[in-house]
Amino acid sequence: MTLKDMSKLYYLKKLIERDTEKLARLEAKLQPGGMDMSGMPHSTSPGNAIENITPIILDLCDRIRKERAQYEAETRNLETFIDTVEDPQIRLILAYRFVDLLSWIQVARKIGGQNTEDSVKKACYRFLKKSEKLS
Repeated sequence: MTLKDMSKLYYLKKLIERDTEKLARLEAKLQPGGMDMSGMPHSTSPGNAIENITPIILDLCDRIRKERAQYEAETRNLETFIDTVEDPQIRLILAYRFVDLLSWIQVARKIGGQNTEDSVKKACYRFLKKSEKLS
């Protein structure tokens, strides 16, 4: 598994967060007083705004559902790969970094001992480079 494969969860999580925030903003517009009408001509019918926003919300909900399903599938794939790693320390490093999405300093603190941010990062990259060559 490559570093790019291992990093998919991070980017999927960011997409889900972005789309969830966008959904919240759109849903807020549907609440009473949620429409920002400043500087816009006033319509006698608020239905037009609702009719325009509702399909966007439905599409966004569908996209978020698909992204979450993909996130879960990628998590399972990643955990399956990590379970095959023989070295328990490398397994922990990979799980903390790529499944739990911790920073390198957080990974080093979780591992404990004399491990530093650089030492866990180097061990991870060394392992991934070695495993890519074996593939």
